[in-house]
Amino acid sequence: MIVKTNRFLLIYSIFLLLSPLYAQEDQNEYLDILKTSLNKLNEAYVDSINNDELIKSGIHGMLKPLDPYTKLLVGSSKDKLDMLRRGKYSGVGIQIGNIYDTLTVLNIFEDSPAYSEGLSIGDQIMIIDSTETKGMKISEIVKLIKGEKGSEVVLHIRRPHTKERIEITLARADVSINDVPYYGIDENAIGYIRIT
Repeated sequence: MIVKTNRFLLIYSIFLLLSPLYAQEDQNEYLDILKTSLNKLNEAYVDSINNDELIKSGIHGMLKPLDPYTKLLVGSSKDKLDMLRRGKYSGVGIQIGNIYDTLTVLNIFEDSPAYSEGLSIGDQIMIIDSTETKGMKISEIVKLIKGEKGSEVVLHIRRPHTKERIEITLARADVSINDVPYYGIDENAIGYIRIT
């Protein structure tokens, strides 16, 4: 029996519950024990439990004895890996960041919708569709800009050097990321490599 107010008894009970792991050979039984442990924690632990975080912690613990390159990637981490692995993603082709608390275009990928529509490095994105960007996290902004291929997003831009305010409609597309967009040797035999 697990007592809600006593963490030691709870941990001890879970340890007793997990101890048959060492004697059992059937992997399905291990999964059943893991599921039972999670249910017992939800029923009897003294505080509320975030099941998602608990399960992720369990997966991280399972991977810990392996090599340092075996990791659990979810959400934006997985998206970044997919982008690096495939060299493309579905979006408008810009790299963004906050400069003095203002969302700013830091880079534009060649042959992207943003490149074709004349977006410039240094442009400040004030509104995305009807959502103001001030005070938002970059991860939230990326979710607004990325989307299904062929769908449209409207960026309300302020150009700092001209004080001009413009509205640009971009159709999301597959954006290819070329790691080495340029390499060459000039007339003085000096080699140049541009790395993205």
